[in-house]
Amino acid sequence: MEREFHKREYLGHPTHHLVRELDIQLDEEDIYSGTALKMMSRAPYDGCAFPMVFRIVFVVYLGDNIRAKPSVAAANISALVKRIKQAAPRAQAFQLNPNTCKAIDHSTSDLFDDLATQLFRLVGQIELCPFSGHSDLRELQLQGVYKLVRIKHTTGHSIGTFTRLARQSASTLESLDIFILETNGAICIIQDSDGTCAIYPRLTTLCLDGDSDDSDILPPGSKDVVPFPSLRRLMSRFKYPLGDDTFLRGNSATLEYLSMPLTRSTVAMLQKHSIFTPQSHPRLRHVNIECHYDLVPDSFATNTKALQFILGIGTKAPTRLTNLPVTGAELIGVIPSLNNLTSVQVLSLNWTTLDLWQAIALLKTLPLLSDLRTLPPVIGPLPADVALDDLPAHVVSTFAPMGTKFRLWHLFDPDDRNTMDDSLSCVLLLALVCPNFFRITANFIGYNQSLEMIEEAITSDMFKPYASRLQHIQLHGRSY
Repeated sequence: MEREFHKREYLGHPTHHLVRELDIQLDEEDIYSGTALKMMSRAPYDGCAFPMVFRIVFVVYLGDNIRAKPSVAAANISALVKRIKQAAPRAQAFQLNPNTCKAIDHSTSDLFDDLATQLFRLVGQIELCPFSGHSDLRELQLQGVYKLVRIKHTTGHSIGTFTRLARQSASTLESLDIFILETNGAICIIQDSDGTCAIYPRLTTLCLDGDSDDSDILPPGSKDVVPFPSLRRLMSRFKYPLGDDTFLRGNSATLEYLSMPLTRSTVAMLQKHSIFTPQSHPRLRHVNIECHYDLVPDSFATNTKALQFILGIGTKAPTRLTNLPVTGAELIGVIPSLNNLTSVQVLSLNWTTLDLWQAIALLKTLPLLSDLRTLPPVIGPLPADVALDDLPAHVVSTFAPMGTKFRLWHLFDPDDRNTMDDSLSCVLLLALVCPNFFRITANFIGYNQSLEMIEEAITSDMFKPYASRLQHIQLHGRSY
């Protein structure tokens, strides 16, 4: 009686329609033996339906000894998948997380492949995210899974399976996020072993992860093919994997977001194929350079010519430039010559320390800049005959007003050791001449500490005459 009451209470709960994601965790043996199905057929789970669930996360704990007979296991898999579909009839995205430290070998691959195939057939968007990097899923075949719109693959294993899935779904695929470790992995997205090229007419997002390097291998037969004509977002996290322009070919009219590392070989390739010209990429607005030059062996030293090329990627007035690995002096020296950068609104210089005068020059050059991210800044050299306490009056009389769009300065310190005193004074000096500036964030100080620091800085002798002007400035530290 108590159990029946609990069942009615659960099924009638008014929050079922608010659930957007289901997280299901089951042992592999329980799935194949039918134990999982029996559990989902009893209270409080029997009859449960979540009409608004869009995404299902399915965690499978893989075992070593599967005792269920293959025919029984196959029947239980089909019944369980049917029950999941009944519970979430509108689900369109499936994330399968095999939890194991062992390879899925021939003794278990057929059953797991059957499970994965049936689950993936239910939806148009799939993710495979093993908990362990040691999970070897290369035995998966996933035959009959096609017409997908999104694929996310987070392990370097079983790349052949997922590049084949991508090619099979090329006509419908809209997003592909794939982790590549194997040589030729990137090429396999574009063509099969026979050299037949795949065209992805609807693909708008392509994310390439891993450190596969096919830069010395040109895809045979794909020289004139445009595989991604509708691409809007291209992200290559470690290294652009090909030696030609295949991923950038034919989508200059649609590309809006570009994130990629630049090395000598990549720059040479881009220049050879004239990828970026003053007339190209009219919609490109966010350029993210994922590279620290001093850490990449195949990189060129940061210099004016290299920086000119990097900034010149934003050929049609980008609004966001992120992760530019340059010094303040280099940046200030180059930007004035690039008139198209005057529309930049967000600038990320994660490895750059600016002084006050470089920051002022930056805001003069980028009048629309509203959001800046750098290492903690410094005041820098004082002007002749100007004492430190007189610096606020000098800055106001010389530069105010300026930077009318500037609102946020994010300070990033990877070593978490900055004292913040000089940096905070530098930011407040800039805030005196930027009428709409209101927030500083710093990842290396705590929340309570930030409240004390901003109060002490504003009421210090240096800034006390301007306390009323600065009282609205917020300093946000980390919340943990």
